[in-house]
Amino acid sequence: MNENSIDKRKLWQYVNLRVKRFIHHYHVLSVISILFDEMIKDLKSGKDIKIFNFGTFSLKKMPPRKYFDVRHQKVMYSDGNKILRFTLTPAIRKKIIKHLDLDKTLGND
Repeated sequence: MNENSIDKRKLWQYVNLRVKRFIHHYHVLSVISILFDEMIKDLKSGKDIKIFNFGTFSLKKMPPRKYFDVRHQKVMYSDGNKILRFTLTPAIRKKIIKHLDLDKTLGND
């Protein structure tokens, strides 16, 4: 797993450190699961999830696309998919762009 990734167990350990108490992992994991379920329910109903001073999650419906079906030998349309988009707040976006070094990112030495 990527060192920047976090799973529920790491989040449980972080909560215990922050509150300086031991909370059983079943309690923390159940709250996290409820939070994720509510987020999914809101996204499916068309609402955006805004995290103050961080960004916005939104579920966007994409239009249908043409593709060639080899079984039927004709051009057909696929159903439009839904894509989860994340948009940073302008302040964080500006900071990231300010500290971005394109030569290092693109490998141009």
